[in-house]
Amino acid sequence: MAMRKYPLPAFEKLAIAIRDKDEDALQWLRDNGFLELAHFWDAVEGMELSFRWLLENDFRHLAAVVDGLFGKESAKAWLLQSGYASLAAFIEASEGSPKAVAFLIKSGDKGWIHVARAIAEREKKKNKSFFWSLLNFGNPFR
Repeated sequence: MAMRKYPLPAFEKLAIAIRDKDEDALQWLRDNGFLELAHFWDAVEGMELSFRWLLENDFRHLAAVVDGLFGKESAKAWLLQSGYASLAAFIEASEGSPKAVAFLIKSGDKGWIHVARAIAEREKKKNKSFFWSLLNFGNPFR
């Protein structure tokens, strides 16, 4: 399936759901025809049923992104081979890669940048320790 083009409000709601653990934002996605984005985030959060839903409903590329976010290099390779370079870049942007952010900007994928930033900020909050907070390795989302 070709990657669906999402409007900016859908990306904004997904970013809010990620950043604030906002169930209302996920419900908005469900109610407004973006069920796959709600399942995508639920799968990232570890819900196996949502991951299977993505596979069974022809959103294999989003399932690959979930795997990529968990460090599976083969998922990123599959995305690249299957013509989803923007989603492969999104995974790296979520990890703070300035090169990946630049690629997304150049590709016009600004919505995915919002989501990558939300993931990066959430991870930073989750993993924040005093020692690591003293270091800044050039995170492009600062």
